[in-house]
Amino acid sequence: MTEAIEEKTINPLPKRTHPEGGRVTRLGSFTYIPKLAHDETANGILAKGGLSITLDVTDEDLQDFVHALSVLEGGLSRRWMELEV
Repeated sequence: MTEAIEEKTINPLPKRTHPEGGRVTRLGSFTYIPKLAHDETANGILAKGGLSITLDVTDEDLQDFVHALSVLEGGLSRRWMELEV
């Protein structure tokens, strides 16, 4: 027996202020907008072309991933600068 899966609609990108402690990040052709630091009820958003998907389950994982990439980028940038000197 199969269950029908309810499709989620993609909503237009909401108007939001920039998050505190997180930054809007490009992920390929998508834009990741983390949840606002002072709003525990909101989740992050993945957007493309003016349309958005609210990240109900994966927001914390994506925040951790983006943070890890930022740390790696910082380390690589420092090492690259040391090689050029």
